[in-house]
Amino acid sequence: MTSANLGLKDAADLVRSNAGDNGRILLVEDRASSADRIVAALRDLHTVVVEGVPQDALFRAAEGDFDMVVVGLNLANFDALRLCSQLRSLERTRSLPILLLADSEERPRILRGLDLGVNDYILRPIDRNELVARVRTQLRRKRYADTLRDNVQAAFELAVVDALTGLNNRRFMETHLASALDQAAHMGRPLSLMILDVDHFKSVNDTCGHDAGDEVLKGLAQRIRRVVRGADLVCRLGGEEFVIVMPDTSLTVAAKIAERVRAAVQAEQFKSMQVDAPFPSPYRSVSPSAAPTPIPMR
Repeated sequence: MTSANLGLKDAADLVRSNAGDNGRILLVEDRASSADRIVAALRDLHTVVVEGVPQDALFRAAEGDFDMVVVGLNLANFDALRLCSQLRSLERTRSLPILLLADSEERPRILRGLDLGVNDYILRPIDRNELVARVRTQLRRKRYADTLRDNVQAAFELAVVDALTGLNNRRFMETHLASALDQAAHMGRPLSLMILDVDHFKSVNDTCGHDAGDEVLKGLAQRIRRVVRGADLVCRLGGEEFVIVMPDTSLTVAAKIAERVRAAVQAEQFKSMQVDAPFPSPYRSVSPSAAPTPIPMR
């Protein structure tokens, strides 16, 4: 199935359409004349922020939401390669492209920088067109990689998360429940499960429309999540049906949680249904008098 079929960004289309411009670049250079030339070469295409104190560059890179870091290799009283290594070691800066500005006699250090994860280098005296091209190439590669990473995360969420409510979906619930049942049986601990649905939900859709029905389901999911415990798993089983898996929970405690859910649903009218409509109230989705039904464990 293609990215388009999944509703994800097409990374190849992004590469074709992305000129590699409008980047936010951190320039680490303590020589003012050199920094001025770099800024002059890039400012028409990018936003360039100059950091003249190498000791502050790592913090600046981590906090500044940059797309790329350009580092002068011959910084005074500071090891530029150490900075590059630190940039690669931090989660926030690990994926930032690094471009070295170097002199031709510094080739051994350039090779060392490439071993440390530097993406590219350019030799002085710097040609403006070459600098622009190398920066553009690194920005395009980064944006392509970012899109691929986002697509992987989105595809994973599509597989286990219900798109409407943000809850885990039935596929995730079935896998998790089987594991939770096995663990509860092995440890001799209780496990409770609650299934709830919205009464007369078809009337909500027929009277107020499916958009209003969707808002009710999203609001219901939010209310459930607010009142269950952190260890409880809330899933959308399908349609207007929801499941709450409660590990290490007796039926007595499960009944209290069920009442808490019912009270949260009843406490406030859903905004999309604040109209006079001839359908029964959906607030009776969980009955306070209904005792939880035990679920036999394997």
